[in-house]
Amino acid sequence: MPAPSKVNFPGQKQRIRMRGTKQASKDVKQRLKKNLAELRESPESLLPVYNGPKRIKWGRKSPVYSTLEEINKIIDNRFEKKWLSKRTMSKRGDTVAKAWAGAMLAAQEEDYSTVSVFKHPLYGSASYIRKGDSRAGFLTGVQNHHNPRLRLLPWEEHAKKGWWFFSSKNGFICSGQKPEVNNDWILGIIERTKINFVNQSENLIISSDLNPEAIENNEPLNNGYFKLKFSNGTTFAISEDILLKELKEPLVMHFALGALPPKLTDFTDVEFVWAPEGWEGELPQKSLETVEDIMAGWLNLVVQEKFLPKLCRKAILDGLDEGFILGEKWFKSEDYKEFIMELSGNDLERLAVEKLFEIIPDKGFYVNLEGEIEWKEESKLIWLESESIHLLLVSMWEEFGLELLNELFDINEQNAQEIHAKQLKKREAFGNFLRKLNKTNSIQKTLSKFPWQDIEFEGPCGVAHALVMLARSESVGVSCAYATKIRGSLEEEAIAWSWLLIHKKHSGKDWKFNPPARDLGGDWSVSLKNLWEESANVGEEGPEGYISKMSELQKTTGTQHKLPN
Repeated sequence: MPAPSKVNFPGQKQRIRMRGTKQASKDVKQRLKKNLAELRESPESLLPVYNGPKRIKWGRKSPVYSTLEEINKIIDNRFEKKWLSKRTMSKRGDTVAKAWAGAMLAAQEEDYSTVSVFKHPLYGSASYIRKGDSRAGFLTGVQNHHNPRLRLLPWEEHAKKGWWFFSSKNGFICSGQKPEVNNDWILGIIERTKINFVNQSENLIISSDLNPEAIENNEPLNNGYFKLKFSNGTTFAISEDILLKELKEPLVMHFALGALPPKLTDFTDVEFVWAPEGWEGELPQKSLETVEDIMAGWLNLVVQEKFLPKLCRKAILDGLDEGFILGEKWFKSEDYKEFIMELSGNDLERLAVEKLFEIIPDKGFYVNLEGEIEWKEESKLIWLESESIHLLLVSMWEEFGLELLNELFDINEQNAQEIHAKQLKKREAFGNFLRKLNKTNSIQKTLSKFPWQDIEFEGPCGVAHALVMLARSESVGVSCAYATKIRGSLEEEAIAWSWLLIHKKHSGKDWKFNPPARDLGGDWSVSLKNLWEESANVGEEGPEGYISKMSELQKTTGTQHKLPN
């Protein structure tokens, strides 16, 4: 049910909270009270130290200097409430000074229970007391002077006109129309990041996880590092590991929000120091230029800091135009065999890679972790993200797979096309695929050397030959299964039983054979075993030995069936 309507009596006061305000918490009240008290008691110490000229072109007074003079008038009259109230609503005069007048008037208030809220996507949010019609950011900056970032806000209009302001926990300065930083500002920003660092010398600051000697000599390390070189000659070196840990706030954001305008590229240069393992000498100019563009993007808050080290490494590697790269390790062009040995795969896969490098055009390419290839027309660099040979062969198979099959195996064109198309569709692991293909090809080569190709002949010797060929082309198990099903003359069944005996597959199968066939098979087992053992040598020694053993088997069996020519 809806709540009962409220009755307002004449003269009853109602509390109305204005939009953009809130009830101040205890901490907010205490902080504002402390800030405003300090503002009233020692205001001069909270103004920026002005290091610029009093006069600029055509003898005009510096606008920043004029603003500081106006603020000093506010300071002189900071206890005059009526005067301050009039100044906060004036349509003329300096806007920053107007914010100071509002802050001085707020400092004389006793009730801090209702405050206004300022929100900014970069500078954050803060509470302040609204007095007069000054801009919210200006009032916030003056009343929250304890915050090095927020106190820059009142000077935004001056910064847009070319005046530089630098604020950190170590001080607040205006350097004039030139961005002149000092070590106090740099150290103040670094301390805010909570990064452990070492003040190595007057002009060198390094993160504590770096080797000072390597930094001073500009030597590359296994892990890269960045060198921020400021306009005052000071360098801050920081390892890429710290940036990869994803600081609570990006390092570049700390520096950008400590300066106004936040144009870091006007007073900061950045160098990324790293080289791939195996590289010697200077990096190519193309690599350095690409890294320089990435660094500029980082300083301008365009490139995300967590991706910065990876982007810089890739830019350096992409700028190399010769040799081989495996992951992030570089090999000279003449060390291609060492490069292939570093790849993950069996010997047959490595042989396939050697043949592949002989087949493909003399130009570079890049294969990513998904097996996708990118050709490089103006480079001879071969770059594999993964050490897996499978991914390399996957990337090349569609275009060069058929030619590779012809180089590796003796396969007729029709079979090669079928195998190529099947592998292209199935994408079986190339280790198993090549191993099975090599085995099949080896078997076919061996079988081609056997006598009596495609000739069937009768009698026990014909059965023996069929069993040997089946065992060599398929397996012994398949041939034994076939032997148990042989039915024919007594001599043919005897050879089948003898085959089971020499392979010790006869147990439990004697009931399938007649006793006379088993007796004969036992007598012939020595000759049949000699024939089987000799069949293993046909591939290397030729068919003569096999024909001789078959002739001995024929004599042993006493068959009248002659062997084919």
